Amino acid sequence: LNERAPPDSSIPCTMDKELDSKYYAHDEAKIEELLRSQPWKENPKNFSKCKISALAAMRMLKHTLRGVEKGKARDEGKGLPLEVMGLMVGRPQDDTIVVLDTLPLPCDGFESEWDVNIGDKAMMHMTNISEQMEKKGQKERIVGWYHSHPFEVGVHNNCFMSAIDVNTQSMYQKAITKHWTAVVVDPLRCVAKSKLEMAAFRAYPDDFRPPADQAPDGESISENKGKNWGTYPEKYYQLQTNFFMSSIARSTMELFSKDSLWIRILSNSQIDDEEFAGKVVKRIGKCTNKISTATADPRLYDKGSSSKDRSAGKGDSSKIAHLLCKEQTLGLLRKLLFQGCGCQKKTPVKAIGGNK
Repeated sequence: LNERAPPDSSIPCTMDKELDSKYYAHDEAKIEELLRSQPWKENPKNFSKCKISALAAMRMLKHTLRGVEKGKARDEGKGLPLEVMGLMVGRPQDDTIVVLDTLPLPCDGFESEWDVNIGDKAMMHMTNISEQMEKKGQKERIVGWYHSHPFEVGVHNNCFMSAIDVNTQSMYQKAITKHWTAVVVDPLRCVAKSKLEMAAFRAYPDDFRPPADQAPDGESISENKGKNWGTYPEKYYQLQTNFFMSSIARSTMELFSKDSLWIRILSNSQIDDEEFAGKVVKRIGKCTNKISTATADPRLYDKGSSSKDRSAGKGDSSKIAHLLCKEQTLGLLRKLLFQGCGCQKKTPVKAIGGNK
Protein backbone atom coordinates (compact mmCIF):
# COMPACT_ATOMS: atom_id res chain seq x y z
CA LEU A 1 0.00 0.00 0.00
CA ASN A 2 1.32 3.37 -1.02
CA GLU A 3 0.00 5.94 1.44
CA ARG A 4 1.71 5.60 4.82
CA ALA A 5 0.59 7.27 8.02
CA PRO A 6 3.41 8.54 10.29
CA PRO A 7 4.29 5.86 12.89
CA ASP A 8 3.84 6.67 16.57
CA SER A 9 5.59 4.36 19.04
CA SER A 10 3.75 5.74 22.09
CA ILE A 11 0.18 5.28 20.80
CA PRO A 12 -0.87 1.92 19.30
CA CYS A 13 -3.47 3.39 16.93
CA THR A 14 -3.04 6.97 15.76
CA MET A 15 -5.22 9.06 13.48
CA ASP A 16 -3.76 11.21 10.70
CA LYS A 17 -6.60 13.63 9.95
CA GLU A 18 -4.84 15.07 6.89
CA LEU A 19 -4.39 11.64 5.30
CA ASP A 20 -7.91 10.46 6.18
CA SER A 21 -9.61 13.63 4.93
CA LYS A 22 -7.68 13.37 1.66
CA TYR A 23 -9.65 10.29 0.63
CA TYR A 24 -12.56 9.87 3.05
CA ALA A 25 -13.88 13.45 3.40
CA HIS A 26 -16.74 14.18 0.97
CA ASP A 27 -16.91 17.65 -0.60
CA GLU A 28 -20.10 17.80 -2.68
CA ALA A 29 -19.51 21.39 -3.85
CA LYS A 30 -16.06 20.49 -5.19
CA ILE A 31 -17.45 17.45 -7.02
CA GLU A 32 -20.26 19.50 -8.59
CA GLU A 33 -17.76 22.13 -9.73
CA LEU A 34 -15.60 19.41 -11.32
CA LEU A 35 -18.59 17.92 -13.16
CA ARG A 36 -19.73 21.36 -14.26
CA SER A 37 -16.32 22.43 -15.61
CA GLN A 38 -15.89 19.15 -17.56
CA PRO A 39 -12.07 19.24 -17.83
CA TRP A 40 -12.09 15.96 -19.80
CA LYS A 41 -13.34 17.88 -22.84
CA GLU A 42 -10.02 19.73 -23.04
CA ASN A 43 -7.91 16.79 -21.88
CA PRO A 44 -9.19 13.28 -22.69
CA LYS A 45 -6.75 11.89 -20.10
CA ASN A 46 -7.81 14.31 -17.35
CA PHE A 47 -8.49 11.41 -15.00
CA SER A 48 -4.98 9.98 -14.80
CA LYS A 49 -4.99 8.37 -11.34
CA CYS A 50 -7.08 5.79 -9.52
CA LYS A 51 -6.84 5.44 -5.73
CA ILE A 52 -8.36 2.23 -4.39
CA SER A 53 -9.02 1.65 -0.70
CA ALA A 54 -7.70 -1.51 0.92
CA LEU A 55 -11.30 -2.55 1.64
CA ALA A 56 -12.35 -2.19 -2.01
CA ALA A 57 -9.25 -4.03 -3.25
CA MET A 58 -9.83 -6.89 -0.80
CA ARG A 59 -13.49 -7.23 -1.79
CA MET A 60 -12.63 -7.22 -5.50
CA LEU A 61 -9.98 -9.89 -5.01
CA LYS A 62 -12.28 -12.09 -2.89
CA HIS A 63 -15.08 -11.82 -5.45
CA THR A 64 -12.81 -12.65 -8.41
CA LEU A 65 -11.31 -15.63 -6.53
CA ARG A 66 -14.83 -16.95 -5.89
CA GLY A 67 -15.33 -16.87 -9.65
CA VAL A 68 -12.15 -18.91 -10.07
CA GLU A 69 -13.34 -21.51 -7.54
CA LYS A 70 -16.85 -21.66 -9.00
CA GLY A 71 -15.55 -22.21 -12.51
CA LYS A 72 -13.03 -24.87 -11.52
CA ALA A 73 -15.73 -26.78 -9.63
CA ARG A 74 -17.71 -27.32 -12.83
CA ASP A 75 -17.37 -30.40 -15.04
CA GLU A 76 -16.32 -32.58 -12.09
CA GLY A 77 -13.50 -30.28 -11.12
CA LYS A 78 -12.15 -29.82 -14.64
CA GLY A 79 -13.82 -26.48 -15.39
CA LEU A 80 -12.11 -23.20 -16.23
CA PRO A 81 -12.20 -20.11 -13.97
CA LEU A 82 -15.19 -17.82 -14.53
CA GLU A 83 -14.98 -14.10 -15.14
CA VAL A 84 -17.03 -11.99 -12.72
CA MET A 85 -17.99 -8.33 -12.55
CA GLY A 86 -19.09 -5.75 -10.01
CA LEU A 87 -19.47 -2.05 -9.34
CA MET A 88 -17.12 0.45 -7.65
CA VAL A 89 -18.37 3.08 -5.22
CA GLY A 90 -16.51 6.34 -4.65
CA ARG A 91 -16.17 9.76 -6.24
CA PRO A 92 -14.16 11.80 -8.76
CA GLN A 93 -11.58 14.11 -7.18
CA ASP A 94 -9.64 16.52 -9.43
CA ASP A 95 -7.62 14.19 -11.71
CA THR A 96 -8.30 11.11 -9.58
CA ILE A 97 -10.99 8.46 -9.28
CA VAL A 98 -11.27 7.46 -5.61
CA VAL A 99 -12.70 3.96 -5.02
CA LEU A 100 -13.92 3.38 -1.45
CA ASP A 101 -15.99 0.21 -1.76
CA THR A 102 -17.35 -2.34 -4.22
CA LEU A 103 -20.62 -4.11 -4.94
CA PRO A 104 -20.42 -7.55 -6.60
CA LEU A 105 -22.98 -8.31 -9.32
CA PRO A 106 -24.55 -11.74 -9.92
CA CYS A 107 -23.04 -11.89 -13.41
CA ASP A 108 -20.37 -14.43 -14.32
CA GLY A 109 -19.27 -16.53 -17.26
CA PHE A 110 -16.76 -16.49 -20.10
CA GLU A 111 -16.28 -13.48 -22.34
CA SER A 112 -17.17 -15.64 -25.34
CA GLU A 113 -20.55 -16.29 -23.67
CA TRP A 114 -21.24 -12.61 -23.04
CA ASP A 115 -24.49 -11.70 -24.75
CA VAL A 116 -27.22 -9.06 -24.71
CA ASN A 117 -29.06 -10.78 -21.85
CA ILE A 118 -26.07 -10.60 -19.49
CA GLY A 119 -25.46 -6.96 -20.49
CA ASP A 120 -29.09 -6.07 -19.85
CA LYS A 121 -29.02 -7.92 -16.53
CA ALA A 122 -25.93 -5.99 -15.41
CA MET A 123 -27.46 -2.66 -16.47
CA MET A 124 -30.67 -3.47 -14.58
CA HIS A 125 -28.72 -4.18 -11.40
CA MET A 126 -26.71 -0.97 -11.82
CA THR A 127 -29.87 1.10 -12.21
CA ASN A 128 -31.53 -0.48 -9.15
CA ILE A 129 -28.44 -0.02 -6.98
CA SER A 130 -28.04 3.62 -8.02
CA GLU A 131 -31.68 4.34 -7.18
CA GLN A 132 -31.35 2.67 -3.77
CA MET A 133 -28.21 4.67 -2.99
CA GLU A 134 -29.97 7.93 -3.86
CA LYS A 135 -33.00 7.03 -1.72
CA LYS A 136 -30.76 6.33 1.27
CA GLY A 137 -29.00 9.65 0.75
CA GLN A 138 -25.59 8.05 0.35
CA LYS A 139 -23.01 10.65 -0.61
CA GLU A 140 -20.75 8.38 -2.64
CA ARG A 141 -21.90 7.21 -6.05
CA ILE A 142 -21.04 4.43 -8.47
CA VAL A 143 -17.89 5.51 -10.31
CA GLY A 144 -17.24 2.46 -12.47
CA TRP A 145 -17.09 -1.29 -12.80
CA TYR A 146 -14.57 -4.04 -12.31
CA HIS A 147 -14.22 -7.48 -13.82
CA SER A 148 -11.70 -10.30 -13.77
CA HIS A 149 -9.32 -11.86 -16.28
CA PRO A 150 -8.55 -15.25 -14.65
CA PHE A 151 -6.18 -16.32 -17.40
CA GLU A 152 -2.98 -18.36 -17.30
CA VAL A 153 -0.16 -16.78 -15.29
CA GLY A 154 2.71 -15.65 -17.51
CA VAL A 155 5.51 -13.11 -17.58
CA HIS A 156 3.04 -10.22 -17.93
CA ASN A 157 -0.22 -9.68 -16.08
CA ASN A 158 -3.61 -10.04 -17.77
CA CYS A 159 -4.80 -6.54 -16.93
CA PHE A 160 -5.95 -5.19 -20.29
CA MET A 161 -9.17 -4.31 -22.11
CA SER A 162 -10.51 -6.74 -24.69
CA ALA A 163 -12.55 -5.53 -27.65
CA ILE A 164 -15.79 -6.21 -25.73
CA ASP A 165 -14.40 -4.45 -22.64
CA VAL A 166 -13.47 -1.33 -24.65
CA ASN A 167 -16.91 -1.15 -26.27
CA THR A 168 -18.63 -1.67 -22.90
CA GLN A 169 -16.49 0.96 -21.17
CA SER A 170 -17.04 3.48 -23.97
CA MET A 171 -20.81 2.91 -23.80
CA TYR A 172 -20.86 3.38 -20.01
CA GLN A 173 -18.84 6.61 -20.23
CA LYS A 174 -21.35 8.01 -22.72
CA ALA A 175 -24.57 6.71 -21.17
CA ILE A 176 -23.94 6.83 -17.41
CA THR A 177 -21.25 9.33 -16.39
CA LYS A 178 -18.13 10.82 -17.97
CA HIS A 179 -15.85 9.78 -15.09
CA TRP A 180 -16.87 6.12 -15.33
CA THR A 181 -13.77 3.93 -14.86
CA ALA A 182 -12.96 0.26 -15.37
CA VAL A 183 -10.70 -1.92 -13.22
CA VAL A 184 -9.41 -5.28 -14.43
CA VAL A 185 -8.29 -7.83 -11.82
CA ASP A 186 -5.93 -10.75 -12.51
CA PRO A 187 -6.84 -13.07 -9.59
CA LEU A 188 -4.61 -16.01 -10.51
CA ARG A 189 -1.55 -13.78 -10.73
CA CYS A 190 -2.48 -12.14 -7.41
CA VAL A 191 -2.21 -15.57 -5.78
CA ALA A 192 0.90 -16.63 -7.70
CA LYS A 193 2.85 -13.42 -7.01
CA SER A 194 1.38 -12.65 -3.55
CA LYS A 195 0.55 -9.09 -4.55
CA LEU A 196 -2.35 -7.11 -5.96
CA GLU A 197 -2.52 -7.31 -9.74
CA MET A 198 -5.22 -4.92 -10.90
CA ALA A 199 -5.24 -1.88 -13.16
CA ALA A 200 -7.67 0.94 -13.96
CA PHE A 201 -8.61 2.01 -17.50
CA ARG A 202 -10.74 4.55 -19.35
CA ALA A 203 -11.81 4.75 -22.99
CA TYR A 204 -10.74 7.60 -25.25
CA PRO A 205 -13.39 9.73 -26.98
CA ASP A 206 -14.32 8.39 -30.42
CA ASP A 207 -12.51 11.22 -32.23
CA PHE A 208 -9.26 11.00 -30.22
CA ARG A 209 -6.15 9.23 -31.51
CA PRO A 210 -3.09 8.70 -29.29
CA PRO A 211 0.46 8.77 -30.75
CA ALA A 212 1.30 5.81 -32.97
CA ASP A 213 2.91 2.82 -31.23
CA GLN A 214 1.82 4.08 -27.80
CA ALA A 215 0.46 1.44 -25.43
CA PRO A 216 -2.30 2.27 -22.93
CA ASP A 217 0.35 2.63 -20.20
CA GLY A 218 2.28 5.20 -22.27
CA GLU A 219 5.12 2.83 -23.16
CA SER A 220 6.08 1.69 -26.67
CA ILE A 221 4.11 -1.30 -27.97
CA SER A 222 6.97 -2.45 -30.22
CA GLU A 223 9.44 -2.49 -27.32
CA ASN A 224 7.12 -4.56 -25.12
CA LYS A 225 5.76 -7.10 -27.58
CA GLY A 226 5.10 -9.73 -24.94
CA LYS A 227 2.44 -7.65 -23.19
CA ASN A 228 -1.13 -8.23 -24.36
CA TRP A 229 -3.14 -5.00 -24.71
CA GLY A 230 -6.09 -6.52 -26.55
CA THR A 231 -7.38 -5.78 -30.06
CA TYR A 232 -7.72 -2.00 -29.69
CA PRO A 233 -4.88 -0.60 -27.53
CA GLU A 234 -5.30 2.78 -29.23
CA LYS A 235 -8.85 3.18 -27.89
CA TYR A 236 -8.15 3.28 -24.14
CA TYR A 237 -5.53 4.31 -21.61
CA GLN A 238 -4.33 3.11 -18.23
CA LEU A 239 -4.56 5.18 -15.05
CA GLN A 240 -1.84 5.20 -12.40
CA THR A 241 -3.27 2.87 -9.77
CA ASN A 242 -2.39 3.05 -6.06
CA PHE A 243 -3.91 1.73 -2.85
CA PHE A 244 -4.63 3.39 0.49
CA MET A 245 -6.19 2.72 3.89
CA SER A 246 -7.17 4.86 6.87
CA SER A 247 -4.44 5.74 9.33
CA ILE A 248 -6.09 3.75 12.14
CA ALA A 249 -6.43 0.66 9.92
CA ARG A 250 -2.78 0.96 8.90
CA SER A 251 -1.61 1.36 12.51
CA THR A 252 -3.61 -1.73 13.48
CA MET A 253 -2.11 -3.76 10.62
CA GLU A 254 1.39 -2.67 11.54
CA LEU A 255 0.69 -3.75 15.13
CA PHE A 256 -0.42 -7.22 13.99
CA SER A 257 2.43 -7.75 11.51
CA LYS A 258 5.28 -6.17 13.50
CA ASP A 259 6.59 -9.44 14.93
CA SER A 260 6.35 -11.47 11.70
CA LEU A 261 7.24 -8.85 9.07
CA TRP A 262 10.89 -10.00 8.82
CA ILE A 263 9.67 -13.53 8.00
CA ARG A 264 7.57 -12.24 5.12
CA ILE A 265 10.41 -10.13 3.73
CA LEU A 266 12.98 -12.93 3.79
CA SER A 267 10.58 -15.61 2.51
CA ASN A 268 9.86 -13.66 -0.69
CA SER A 269 12.81 -12.66 -2.85
CA GLN A 270 12.19 -10.64 -6.01
CA ILE A 271 15.56 -11.48 -7.56
CA ASP A 272 14.39 -15.11 -7.89
CA ASP A 273 11.39 -13.95 -9.93
CA GLU A 274 11.92 -14.37 -13.68
CA GLU A 275 9.66 -11.43 -14.51
CA PHE A 276 11.44 -9.14 -12.06
CA ALA A 277 14.90 -10.19 -13.31
CA GLY A 278 13.93 -9.24 -16.85
CA LYS A 279 13.10 -5.69 -15.77
CA VAL A 280 16.26 -5.04 -13.73
CA VAL A 281 18.45 -4.17 -16.74
CA LYS A 282 15.79 -1.79 -18.05
CA ARG A 283 15.55 -0.07 -14.66
CA ILE A 284 19.33 0.31 -14.44
CA GLY A 285 19.35 1.84 -17.92
CA LYS A 286 16.61 4.27 -16.92
CA CYS A 287 18.54 5.23 -13.79
CA THR A 288 21.75 5.72 -15.79
CA ASN A 289 20.02 7.93 -18.35
CA LYS A 290 18.53 10.12 -15.63
CA ILE A 291 21.92 10.52 -13.93
CA SER A 292 23.63 11.31 -17.26
CA THR A 293 21.00 13.90 -18.10
CA ALA A 294 21.08 15.46 -14.64
CA THR A 295 24.88 15.79 -14.59
CA ALA A 296 25.33 16.89 -18.21
CA ASP A 297 26.67 20.28 -19.24
CA PRO A 298 23.84 22.84 -18.69
CA ARG A 299 24.53 24.22 -22.18
CA LEU A 300 23.25 20.93 -23.63
CA TYR A 301 19.80 21.47 -22.12
CA ASP A 302 16.88 23.05 -23.88
CA LYS A 303 16.30 26.71 -23.13
CA GLY A 304 13.15 25.87 -21.18
CA SER A 305 14.90 23.55 -18.75
CA SER A 306 15.97 24.66 -15.29
CA SER A 307 18.16 23.57 -12.41
CA LYS A 308 14.95 22.37 -10.71
CA ASP A 309 14.36 19.90 -13.56
CA ARG A 310 17.91 18.57 -13.23
CA SER A 311 17.53 18.23 -9.45
CA ALA A 312 14.30 16.26 -9.98
CA GLY A 313 16.18 13.96 -12.36
CA LYS A 314 18.85 13.31 -9.73
CA GLY A 315 16.17 12.62 -7.12
CA ASP A 316 14.38 10.10 -9.36
CA SER A 317 17.61 8.28 -10.18
CA SER A 318 18.52 8.12 -6.49
CA LYS A 319 15.15 6.49 -5.68
CA ILE A 320 15.59 3.88 -8.43
CA ALA A 321 19.16 3.13 -7.31
CA HIS A 322 18.05 2.85 -3.68
CA LEU A 323 15.28 0.37 -4.53
CA LEU A 324 17.62 -1.73 -6.70
CA CYS A 325 20.21 -1.90 -3.93
CA LYS A 326 17.60 -2.84 -1.33
CA GLU A 327 16.08 -5.56 -3.51
CA GLN A 328 19.48 -7.08 -4.31
CA THR A 329 20.61 -6.94 -0.66
CA LEU A 330 17.46 -8.65 0.63
CA GLY A 331 17.65 -11.26 -2.12
CA LEU A 332 21.28 -12.10 -1.44
CA LEU A 333 20.65 -12.16 2.32
CA ARG A 334 17.78 -14.60 1.83
CA LYS A 335 19.93 -16.91 -0.32
CA LEU A 336 22.77 -16.91 2.20
CA LEU A 337 20.35 -17.52 5.07
CA PHE A 338 18.62 -20.46 3.41
CA GLN A 339 21.90 -21.99 2.23
CA GLY A 340 23.33 -21.63 5.72
CA CYS A 341 20.48 -23.57 7.33
CA GLY A 342 20.57 -26.25 4.64
CA CYS A 343 17.14 -25.35 3.19
CA GLN A 344 18.54 -24.69 -0.25
CA LYS A 345 21.20 -26.28 -2.44
CA LYS A 346 24.44 -24.32 -2.26
CA THR A 347 25.12 -22.35 -5.41
CA PRO A 348 27.41 -19.38 -6.02
CA VAL A 349 25.57 -16.26 -4.85
CA LYS A 350 25.94 -13.53 -7.46
CA ALA A 351 24.61 -10.00 -7.79
CA ILE A 352 23.52 -8.35 -11.03
CA GLY A 353 27.02 -7.76 -12.27
CA GLY A 354 28.12 -11.31 -11.49
CA ASN A 355 30.41 -10.46 -8.55
CA LYS A 356 30.25 -12.66 -5.45
